[in-house]
Amino acid sequence: MNAIKTARVVLLWFIVGLSISACGSSRYTILEPASEPLESFSVLEIHEFTSNLNDEDSVNLANRFASQLYTAVLENREENPSDTVFDDVVRGTDQTDGVLVLEGVVVSFEKGSRAKRYWIGFGAGKAYCTIQATFTNKATGETVMKSNFDGELGMGFFGGSAEQAVDETVEAFIDYFSDYFGRDGAT
Repeated sequence: MNAIKTARVVLLWFIVGLSISACGSSRYTILEPASEPLESFSVLEIHEFTSNLNDEDSVNLANRFASQLYTAVLENREENPSDTVFDDVVRGTDQTDGVLVLEGVVVSFEKGSRAKRYWIGFGAGKAYCTIQATFTNKATGETVMKSNFDGELGMGFFGGSAEQAVDETVEAFIDYFSDYFGRDGAT
């Protein structure tokens, strides 16, 4: 009898844990690999993002994403000061030599259904976001590389917020920078 009660408690805690945790994920896909060495750039300039979609949510996301990403990059640099090849990360500069410009376009954004994420979970009502980023040599105007960044939220506490999918997309950028722009990963 005691083993049954213990099993019920463990099962209950497992279910509570699933409902509380936000099951989000992030990933990036390299569309065009770097065409020149990344360590030749000392500055990353993050421009405003745009949206290929006309709905209000996607346009609002595009309008705020560059600032959100900029803040996350600065926080990551503060936490990991030796992990980046860039001497500076800026929103704009008159400098051209050694500047890598990041421009992004929202290519998909779906808020999904919070109720479905809460009541069904496991991918039902999933929220997701995809941003295509182009990195350009500011001095030459030539594309250095291009990648897609994806974030999604499958379930979470009370269904989770679609904003978590956006946060996961930011995390995909941070992972990408760590993998390809870090001192150990620079090509």
